[in-house]
Amino acid sequence: MSSKFGDGRWLILVALLFQLATKSEGNWLKNFAKPKPQLRLMEGVTEHLHNVMPYEQVQFSNPNVSTAYISSTKFQAAGMGHLYFVTNKFIQYILSDQAFPEGFVDVEGGNTIQVDYLSQQWPTLVSHYWASASVLVAGLVFAVLMPLIGLTLCCCRCTGGCGSRSQPFDAKYDSCKRQFYGIILAGLTILISFGVVCTFVSNEYLEDGVKELPSNVKKSLNDTRLFINNTKKEVDNLLVVNFDELEETLTNILEASGEIVKKKLGDVSKASVLTNLTAVVNGLDLIKEDLSNVDSLTRQLQQTALQLDIALKESRITIMNKLDSCRYERTCREILKRFNIQELSLEANFSQLPDVAATLKNISDFITGDIKEEVMKGQQQFEKVKTIIQNAVNDNIPEIKQNIRQVGNAIKANCEKVDKVLNQVDTTIANSYSPMQQGEGLLKEFSPYRYYVCLGVAITLFLILICLTLGLFCGFCGSRPEGGYHDDCCNKGTGASYLMMAVWLMFLSSAFLMIIALFYFVTGVTTDRIICEPLQNPTPSRVLNIVNRLYDVSTIHDSENQQPRTRLPPSNTDFNISSIIRDCHRNMSLFQVLKMERLIDLNKILEYPKSFSIDEHIDKLVSKIKLEGEIVILTSEAKKQLMRLSKSPLSSINFPAYTHVLGEKITSIDLIQLADALNQTASQLPPSKADIKFSLTNQALYLKVHQNQHVAGMLDISQRLESTAIQLQEHLRFNHSSLRHAVEHLLVEVEQAQHFLYTEGPTIVTKLAKEFGQEFNKHIDQYLERIVNQVREDIGKCWPMSQAYNATIVAGCKKILNPYNGFWMSVGVCSILFMPIIILCVKLASLYQKSDPYPGPLVEAEYLYDAYADRENIPLASANHKKKNVRNKPRKKVTTTPCGNRSSNIPTGYENMSNPEITGNSSANESRHPGHGGSVDYSAHLGRANIVVPSTSPSGGLPEAPPKPTWDFPNGGPPHYQNPISSEYERPPPYYYPGPSGPPGAPPESQSS
Repeated sequence: MSSKFGDGRWLILVALLFQLATKSEGNWLKNFAKPKPQLRLMEGVTEHLHNVMPYEQVQFSNPNVSTAYISSTKFQAAGMGHLYFVTNKFIQYILSDQAFPEGFVDVEGGNTIQVDYLSQQWPTLVSHYWASASVLVAGLVFAVLMPLIGLTLCCCRCTGGCGSRSQPFDAKYDSCKRQFYGIILAGLTILISFGVVCTFVSNEYLEDGVKELPSNVKKSLNDTRLFINNTKKEVDNLLVVNFDELEETLTNILEASGEIVKKKLGDVSKASVLTNLTAVVNGLDLIKEDLSNVDSLTRQLQQTALQLDIALKESRITIMNKLDSCRYERTCREILKRFNIQELSLEANFSQLPDVAATLKNISDFITGDIKEEVMKGQQQFEKVKTIIQNAVNDNIPEIKQNIRQVGNAIKANCEKVDKVLNQVDTTIANSYSPMQQGEGLLKEFSPYRYYVCLGVAITLFLILICLTLGLFCGFCGSRPEGGYHDDCCNKGTGASYLMMAVWLMFLSSAFLMIIALFYFVTGVTTDRIICEPLQNPTPSRVLNIVNRLYDVSTIHDSENQQPRTRLPPSNTDFNISSIIRDCHRNMSLFQVLKMERLIDLNKILEYPKSFSIDEHIDKLVSKIKLEGEIVILTSEAKKQLMRLSKSPLSSINFPAYTHVLGEKITSIDLIQLADALNQTASQLPPSKADIKFSLTNQALYLKVHQNQHVAGMLDISQRLESTAIQLQEHLRFNHSSLRHAVEHLLVEVEQAQHFLYTEGPTIVTKLAKEFGQEFNKHIDQYLERIVNQVREDIGKCWPMSQAYNATIVAGCKKILNPYNGFWMSVGVCSILFMPIIILCVKLASLYQKSDPYPGPLVEAEYLYDAYADRENIPLASANHKKKNVRNKPRKKVTTTPCGNRSSNIPTGYENMSNPEITGNSSANESRHPGHGGSVDYSAHLGRANIVVPSTSPSGGLPEAPPKPTWDFPNGGPPHYQNPISSEYERPPPYYYPGPSGPPGAPPESQSS
């Protein structure tokens, strides 16, 4: 039980010490929280004077600005990067220099643009624009010639030339030509397909960019206005709000100047120990209170202990008598063995507690005496230093405040100048919303027309691509045309038709496509070189140089009351639109970007303390801070009484006795346990022992009452007495080992401080006053330096403007101009590819129309011979027979027989092809005479199908020809059928060579010839 209470007392002690260590500033004990360093007189004075105020930087507030900038410079080509790259490289190649040569455009009179005409600078213009002019001229020539070439080709094909008519069978190398031309045309078609895709995508991207342009420009304008607003907040916070905070700080310093100097003087002279000494005498009341509490608690504890001791003696006698009368009972013997009831008494001897009554009387005598007043006299003498100094400087404080206010007015005037410039910029931006809305209306009105025109161009190219693709598929995969109604719908003849359709579409649309491409080319390249390139690279741009000379941005520096001046061309090159863009991209401050040093001289701000006589008034204030007369901080009477206090009985109180006595148990036996044992014993006694049982029960009840009333009360009083004693002991030490040592030490320090103030006080006060003035000026100088540094370097960092500027360029030049230029590049490349594609299409169309493969060199030679005659021709009967031109010989009639074979000389026409008899006889005749005209008739393409050479009679004459057949078609045959020039066959030269051995029945002369 003693250990339990001992632990509780230690916890109370620790809590008490923690509470004492964290007392508020008004607690007299706080000044002794740290022992003061021992300083020698005048040693290290400079070290202590470096922080007189002590100087602390004013905690200036920061502006509440918004960073919700929403403009973005993100741009994704989305698969069109290759096209944009090639287009930009091409533009750089044809116009690598700037928009116009040096000196070609000039500004006269500040607002007139003068252009140097061709008569003066034409060689320079030719060298500058020759590439772009060549592209333009070539495009115009292309646009003019392509329709003429198409018309010429059309006329040529209408007359049967230019591949319109050809032999129905392949020439020797036609198969290779067909494959070779087809592969080349397929490659060009793939290129055309890329161009068509780029045309569609560029048109869509261009439309998206045009639709997003107003919103993107609005975002950039809103960000610019937000940046201007944030900059105004930063300027107002720095020049107005922060100055008000500085002014408040300086005013507090001036009004507390006496206290500041006095406190520093006390630190240097160690006169601050007066505060500790005063705390000692002021603490006597608290010590008296503690002593009174200790004396009272001691008396209560001793009285209660006496009462408890008497009660325990009575209970001990009664219990022993009753237990002795029942000693023959087992339960009575057990309780006697368990508890030593004879020792039931008080364990602690409370009479050993110190008697503090004499000490309390002694301390009461000190308090009723004048020790407190004597010590306070010295404190009051030292406090007079503050009053003297404060009264001396009060006359200068109003003037200094007025000068500080004048500085603030000058700073606010500069703030108004900056706000005026920012308001002009903001007004200019605000005025741009109306033109932007007008432009947005024009875009919404006319942009759909542009879109659909470009969409028409893309669809035209797509139709051409479709025709080329179908023509190639039919040409590569289709069968040969047979010339009848039962041909496949996708044979090579169909492919030839698709290719020729593509040719006519190209001829019809080439001029339109090229004109559109040239228009986009001229406007796109001009916009790129006049607008986008100068905005992206403003420094070396001649366009921006002209703009710089037209618009004088230095007018923002003009004040409202300035006389209007005649507008002259700006001669300075360090402040113009180009420099603003360049400096803004470098993230300079708005002060540097707008060259506001011409409006505000920041160097003059640093001279404000001298210009407004603040330094002069501070020097006057410092000169009035003096220490005159002797300061007595410790009287002889105070010294005597303090010595008596150090030798008083307060230093000889036996505090360990409290810990020793109060740490013991109050009773030798736990009364609660004994009471429970008595009740248990009484319950086990037989009924014959009723009087003993009743007596033991009553004694148990008394013990519990003593425990609850006396023992519990004594425990509470003991804890309070112990804590009060510990507190008294701590109060009497004064951060020393004892009261005597504390008072003696403080007396030595006060005597040293008294000597220091007497010998060195005035000199130290003068130095302190000088340091005070320097620290005061330091606050002002550092604030002015803060203004200069932040205005010049930090306020209005231009990255939001740069981001908004770049976002606008991305919205206009990247998202609009790139697809705009990509469109004309795609259309132009496709138009240029028309020329080789047309040639290949014409050649392939002629090759795809041939119905039969290469038959061999002999048939080809016969066909070539007959094709050049002006009459109806047939192939020769023999491969070795010589051909002669019989163009001028008289024609002979062709006779026909009902047999319909070669010997019957019947000219089988288109209407006879359906007669199986005729066709059958013809086939039979050909099979019987393989060497005499048994080969296939290739003259169908020339309108002479199934016309055979009549066989000669034995006499060599020809039979008479039958009447001319009637034709059911306009040209006497099916489509592409040519009407024979004459119904009579004109006999070839009169010789026949059947080969090494002629046919049977041939005349000998024919064999010999």
